[in-house]
Amino acid sequence: MNGIAYKYRMGYQDLRSLNPQIGNPNQLYIGQSIVVRTPDKASNLVDYAKVLKSQTKYVYGADYSLAPYKADCSSWTKHIYAKFGVQLPRTSREQAHVGTSISFSNMKKGDLMFFANNGITISHVGIYMGNGQWISNLNTANSVQTFSIWGSWTQQKFMWAQRVL
Repeated sequence: MNGIAYKYRMGYQDLRSLNPQIGNPNQLYIGQSIVVRTPDKASNLVDYAKVLKSQTKYVYGADYSLAPYKADCSSWTKHIYAKFGVQLPRTSREQAHVGTSISFSNMKKGDLMFFANNGITISHVGIYMGNGQWISNLNTANSVQTFSIWGSWTQQKFMWAQRVL
């Protein structure tokens, strides 16, 4: 991984922190996904969220200090955005008021998506990945999953998006 860190002008520890899925940095495999920092912050952020699919366990109300390994939806997004220099509040309700409000049809990769189970109060947050997909640390049954923006749950519960990048 030292060669990769050098190639992308990253510190070795930064590269390791963006790649918790790599147990042994001296054993990389062909086809293995590695997150690096590029000028495209939204793509970097989404790539990092994707590698956390196998690393994060959903724990409701999890302390932010446990993220990304144990997190709920909002501590998970707070952790991910912090890795890329964006400070978010702790809860999805608070995060829903940071940045610029975006309509469903104007979402871009890296926008936060907000949902309300009761149609009124924000109760969930996810990240728009682009190409009609979003990712979130959903619940204890599923942990981190990728979803279509056209899925019935998404369409029924979506409230708005916020652009924070």
